[in-house]
Amino acid sequence: MSYIINILINYGVIGIMIAAFFEPILMPVPMEFVSIPIALLNQDKALLYSIILILFSALGSTVGYYIGKFLSGTLLNKFVSAENVSKLKNLYEKNSFLTILTSAFTPIPYEAYVLSAGIFNIGFTKFIMAALISRCIRHLPQGIIISLYGDVFLGNLKNYTMIMGLIIFIIILLLRYLFRKNNSNTQ
Repeated sequence: MSYIINILINYGVIGIMIAAFFEPILMPVPMEFVSIPIALLNQDKALLYSIILILFSALGSTVGYYIGKFLSGTLLNKFVSAENVSKLKNLYEKNSFLTILTSAFTPIPYEAYVLSAGIFNIGFTKFIMAALISRCIRHLPQGIIISLYGDVFLGNLKNYTMIMGLIIFIIILLLRYLFRKNNSNTQ
C-alpha cells in the first residue's frame, strides 16, 4: 500500500485526482495520506488541492453509486462486513441524507456508504448533495489550515478534523431533534 501512496504523491495534483476519484469506489487508503504530503509541498495551493480533491471525489462517488445500484449487494458484501452492511441499512432507513453527511466521521469506510447508497436506492440528488457536503467538511479544513499555517498545524490536523466533525455532528443532532419536536407540535 505504501508503494501506491508514494506513486500518487510523486504525481502531485494528478495523484490527488486519481486517489480522490477511486477512494469512493475501492481505495482502502485515507485520502489524507496522499493529499496532505502534496499540499505541504505546495502550501500556497493547498486550498485549491482540497477543492480538486472534493470535485474528483464527487465524480468517483457518482461512479460508486451507480456501481452499487447495478451490481447490488453482492459487491458490498465482498468489501464490507455483514455487520457494517446491517448498520448502514439501519442508518439509511432512519435518515439517508444525515447518514451520508456524517460518513466523513465514522469508522465505516466511505466507499461502503457510496456503494450502499446505490444498493439501497437512495435518491441520487440527495446522495450527491450529502456526499459533496461531507467531502467539504472533511477536506476543506485541511486545505485551509495548510494554506494558512502549513507545518505548524500538521501535528494537530487529525485532532482538529475530529473536533470539527464532533461539533458538526452535535449540531446536526440538535437540528434533527428540533425538527422532530417542531413536527410533533404541528400534528
